Amino acid sequence: MSAGIIILGLFLGILILLILVTIHEFAHFIVAKLAGAYVYEFAIGFGPKIISWGKKETKYSIRIFPFGGYVYIASELTDPPKGREDEVVPKACKMENIARWKRLIFIVAGALMNFFIAVFIFTTMFAATGMKTNDMTYWGAHYDVNEPLYNALVTTKNKETCQDVVILNYWLGTDQTKLKVAAQEYKTTGKGTPDVTRVDIGTVTNIPNYYTTVYSFLDHLKTQYNSNEKHDDLILLNYVLVNKYHEVYRYKSDNGVAFRDGNLTEAVPLKQGNNTYVVGIAPPNRIYQSTAQAYGAGWTETFNESVTILKSFGLLFTGQWQQLSGPVGIAKTMSTIVSQGPEPFFMYVAMLSANLFVLNLIPIPPLDGFKFLETIVESLGNGYFRIRQRILLLKYRDDSDKIKAIKEEPIGNWQLPHKWKIVINVTGAVLFIGLFIGITIKDVFF
Repeated sequence: MSAGIIILGLFLGILILLILVTIHEFAHFIVAKLAGAYVYEFAIGFGPKIISWGKKETKYSIRIFPFGGYVYIASELTDPPKGREDEVVPKACKMENIARWKRLIFIVAGALMNFFIAVFIFTTMFAATGMKTNDMTYWGAHYDVNEPLYNALVTTKNKETCQDVVILNYWLGTDQTKLKVAAQEYKTTGKGTPDVTRVDIGTVTNIPNYYTTVYSFLDHLKTQYNSNEKHDDLILLNYVLVNKYHEVYRYKSDNGVAFRDGNLTEAVPLKQGNNTYVVGIAPPNRIYQSTAQAYGAGWTETFNESVTILKSFGLLFTGQWQQLSGPVGIAKTMSTIVSQGPEPFFMYVAMLSANLFVLNLIPIPPLDGFKFLETIVESLGNGYFRIRQRILLLKYRDDSDKIKAIKEEPIGNWQLPHKWKIVINVTGAVLFIGLFIGITIKDVFF
């Protein structure tokens, strides 16, 4: 990979992340304005200002570190920006005094914007191309006709026992309807592709997907390798996981073997290139029968990609950091993807946006999810005190002094103790920054 591509990828990675975060913060900004909040500043980036403009209530700025942004809203709990202490802010325009339902919408607005960006990109890509390329959840796989695994499959002496693998994984592997039609045509006319007759049309949908196919392949080889003292006729596994949409398996070996239908076949010479050996198996393409089907698949893909960030966080508790990436890791991945064309580029952007959607809703400070949870707890607290007041009013309805005292009790804006909020937010911020630093170190050095 050339230095120019690497630099371009790093630049695009930072730029895309900045755009996604800016759109996220802009959604917060718009909802805050509509809710009547007093917005001091809308900032792109963090740190010292590069440029600033705006003369009225809200000022806009671009700052030196392009890894985020923020919306600065007037609050009872924070001081005004430096130099703006004398501004008179109506009490009703401070965040604590905005209706809670409006605050909840404000909190989730950014995450929802990231969600809809992902939906828009996925649905547009699937509808425009009519397919999802390299779909690891679909049945079948693509075999490169010039690589050894396909040659082993089609030249084996006992092809009948491996019919599903031979046909489904290479011939079409993308469209069950076409496969059924072709099989029926050959059965009735004797013309077409003879191999298709080996497929049991009634059980096509039960054929393992690509995950099952390729991991069965890997697991079998590992089992064979661990159970044999002589390894000169087995592939030594050393595969590299590149990207979900462009997943390549490479193997180092002295002598090649191929896997088919749970059995190892006779050795087939492997092609060597750059000190690696390529087997030649890749995920199939999922072809959509209509625009509506493609559009629905876009929504499904968004939900599927959204939960991957939760799975990655879960792996932290097992000491596995590989699945998490920070800005540096994103930029490095972009360096690989940018040379592969527009489709993988936009798919990766959509995946990032879907991940940001869920990431921001995780209920840990300082993320939006914690602010949402905090607002819900305070709403429940207010509900409790309202119910309590009504019960007391009924209980002491004949005691005018008690009723007067109960009505004078301040309710309707109960909040968690300010000290608790400070401790929780500072602790969460320190842990979050520590995680960010750890991920960055991993991205740079590992």
